[in-house]
Amino acid sequence: MTNMKRKLMVLAVGLTMLGAAPMSALADDAPKSYDGRLDDYIKNVTLDNDGTALTYFLWAALSALALGVMFKDAKRSHLD
Repeated sequence: MTNMKRKLMVLAVGLTMLGAAPMSALADDAPKSYDGRLDDYIKNVTLDNDGTALTYFLWAALSALALGVMFKDAKRSHLD
């Protein structure tokens, strides 16, 4: 019986330590930069957010996926 109590005690201590670990995390007091590419610049530099190229690439990929599914052969089996 003492062996079982010891195992439960070790499990309880381990779970307590695991649960208390996030409480001991320290906050990062360093100021965050606007963009990672602009770190260590002396003057204040910002980038424009006017680009829409990524949106166009996303629409093209989704369109290709939709068209690809439309042309799938209905008579195909999983043994091809």
